[in-house]
Amino acid sequence: MDLIHELTGVWRGEGTGSYPDIPPFRYIEETTLTMAAEWSMLHVLQKTWLSDRGGKGKALHLEAGILLARDDGSLLYSCGQDSGRTEVMAGTPVRTATGGIHIAWATTAHANDPRLVKLGREWSFDGERFEYRAYLATVRTPEYRQHLNARLTRVPH
Repeated sequence: MDLIHELTGVWRGEGTGSYPDIPPFRYIEETTLTMAAEWSMLHVLQKTWLSDRGGKGKALHLEAGILLARDDGSLLYSCGQDSGRTEVMAGTPVRTATGGIHIAWATTAHANDPRLVKLGREWSFDGERFEYRAYLATVRTPEYRQHLNARLTRVPH
């Protein structure tokens, strides 16, 4: 439970994305992780905007969800996305050598996007930094590969 308190805050930064059937792109992101006062969970709100390709400032992706702490020390992240896709991911936080937190998320269920075969994410928190990678495999590109990479920093209160 104490561990998820370390994740709370507003995180801002930039990321890049690419995939075989998507031209490379850059984006700006703000992700907010807020403690739910009476439950062992975080509210998650992720917003991204294009920062290149002539669409600078155009809304790109919106995701909202909850991150639940489970009794066995693992976490469950359930989210809905602006496309209508839903995902449920499970992961166990691990302390890094520098005292940070690393979570390798495995998607256990997803719906409303028939193109997807496999999804996953890696989150790394180290002090004031939050970095992540997102991976996927699709019907057209069945090789599981990286799609997104972002580096965010905690916004001071």
